[in-house]
Amino acid sequence: MVACTATTMTVLPACSVSGTPTATPSAAAESVSALQIRQTDDAGRPLPFKTEFPNRWNSNNSGTSYEPCTQVPGAVVQRFDLDEASVNDVAGSDFQTARGCQWKFSENRHSFLSQFVGNLDRPDGGLTAHKEDYSTTTWHPDTEIAGRRVIVGSIDPGDCAAYVQSGNAVVVTNVVLIELEPQPMAACNAAVDFLRATIGAIPR
Repeated sequence: MVACTATTMTVLPACSVSGTPTATPSAAAESVSALQIRQTDDAGRPLPFKTEFPNRWNSNNSGTSYEPCTQVPGAVVQRFDLDEASVNDVAGSDFQTARGCQWKFSENRHSFLSQFVGNLDRPDGGLTAHKEDYSTTTWHPDTEIAGRRVIVGSIDPGDCAAYVQSGNAVVVTNVVLIELEPQPMAACNAAVDFLRATIGAIPR
């Protein structure tokens, strides 16, 4: 969404302005521009929604070609009891670091799972440096999936994420369970299991 501010100009006698006048974009031109916003991943697969963000793909999330919104199979979404039709972009604004998708659980519409990518602040340091950068997260013991290191962290009992490195980025699988009495590690187990089901498509 673009905010527009009206301005008032007073023309004074004996004043001149250098430069070339620029025409205000017409509604038709803006529509053409909107049509040119990228709607596919690097392989040409269409997003499951229409993004309005011209910079959804940007320098903050370009460290991997992996796109959860197009590369997570529908069968996997269904297997984890997620509502495929509820898919939504994790980005809430243009040029956001997080690039990926979120799904609601079919039987608990307040709970959700998301998978997204974002560049590592210190890619040479890998997941170890990522842990150091986010020291306020409660980090659980590392695990391994398909020979790849996975770190697991949570900020409260109902919120947990599993991280794997992909190129110069990290792929994050985050589960938020809104329940009266969240079971210990339930969100973490779900995040790790979903990452295990999708890791085959995530480049190293």
